[in-house]
Amino acid sequence: MIIKTIGIMTGNSLDAADAVLSVFDDDGGVRDLAAFSLPYPPELRERFLRLKENIKYYVSMAETAADPLFAATVEAYTRLVAETVNRLLETSGADKREIAAIGFHGQTCDHFPPSAAGGREPYTLQVGDPRLLADLTGIPVIYDFRSDDLMNGGEGAPLAPLHNRRIARMMQNKGFDSVAFCNGGNTGNIAVIGREEESKTSAVAGWDTGPFNHLPDLLMREYRGLPFDENGAFGRGGQIRPELLRRLFNEAALSAGGENFYLRRPPKSSDPRWYRKIYDENLSFADNLRTAEYLSAYGFVYNLRYVPPAMSLPSLYLLFGGGWKNPLVRGDFESLLQGKGVILPEHKEVFAAVYTRLPKKTTADWADKFGFSGEYMEARIFADMACCKILNRPFSLPETTGCRTPTVGGIYVLPDGGGDYLLTELLQRCGNPARPEKNPLLWSRAAKGWQKSFAAAGENV
Repeated sequence: MIIKTIGIMTGNSLDAADAVLSVFDDDGGVRDLAAFSLPYPPELRERFLRLKENIKYYVSMAETAADPLFAATVEAYTRLVAETVNRLLETSGADKREIAAIGFHGQTCDHFPPSAAGGREPYTLQVGDPRLLADLTGIPVIYDFRSDDLMNGGEGAPLAPLHNRRIARMMQNKGFDSVAFCNGGNTGNIAVIGREEESKTSAVAGWDTGPFNHLPDLLMREYRGLPFDENGAFGRGGQIRPELLRRLFNEAALSAGGENFYLRRPPKSSDPRWYRKIYDENLSFADNLRTAEYLSAYGFVYNLRYVPPAMSLPSLYLLFGGGWKNPLVRGDFESLLQGKGVILPEHKEVFAAVYTRLPKKTTADWADKFGFSGEYMEARIFADMACCKILNRPFSLPETTGCRTPTVGGIYVLPDGGGDYLLTELLQRCGNPARPEKNPLLWSRAAKGWQKSFAAAGENV
């Protein structure tokens, strides 16, 4: 069976809406047919930043939805996504009748998983109007992918590992062994895919590694009025300061309960609202920036300690995400993989244990060099999730998110007026019992207050 889907991703950086049209086949293969990206209008970005700040103080989605910013922001955002999809169709010449669905992640405004909740109600908040998107594009929309996992006891993240496994299997068939997928976005995350024979349970592991380009970008915006340190131009003039590195590691990524995210064992996922600026006024701006950039790579390699003992540490590290475009960060990562660079004394044993497991020769290179667009990697994840929803296949596992059982994520909505769509035909062919959502929400089912709402309705959680 061949299934074509469109994946949509708009990240925490609020820089652009990315859309990719991908085709999935019976052999587990995937290839991209076309892609398109539209930048965020500055006014929409500012709206979301204000809305995210407001959401911190609301205790339920009823309060959030009552915010005058909410409806206008969600509509403007959804129209941007719809324009991105329509431009993709226009420039590629793709026939929308051959596209089963759009995998629509929505814009994350908050994420408060069990690992951070400290016994309080966890939630995840992605916003977007799936019905409007379906109407504006004429294509069914599958959305709200994280809620099912959260409702099943999981973190709601990361969702990349099983997509990464699909790609790794294609590479392993060509002679590659264990592969690591390294996303350097606002938050870093890693997925390690080993060969199936390595583990009696699963050869998949993945988790968030902590802040990546969030902290350097924060410094650049606040102190230089620029969005990021292009080509490491500012950081290049600074030095890595061990005492500042220690403070960053210990204080810059703390959960709501005050737990150091770096020290938490997987499954774990993070949210930028936990990250805090650490700035040493006794040091130069360049030193502060350079050390924050070094933390991005340092935290990534430190996290290799959490790869399960039954799995081999990879020799190949595929890089994607804008943070790796900084040559300083990439160089730091490669040096640390080789046992070089600044290592805090209290971490020497951790790094030594990592180095004993690392292959003698490691390679870190762009995913694009192996035939997979790094720019659209995250968007393709949601094209894949839409495909898995159609096939009724899990996209998260206890090993990746901590969910109780493998979980199928997402619900779907048809364009207003219904009609015969490829999606409904495929669902029938696959024996999938899923039914369209008649009254789609503008936010995640597992948003703030969802447990109380379910209890009030007499539903089981």
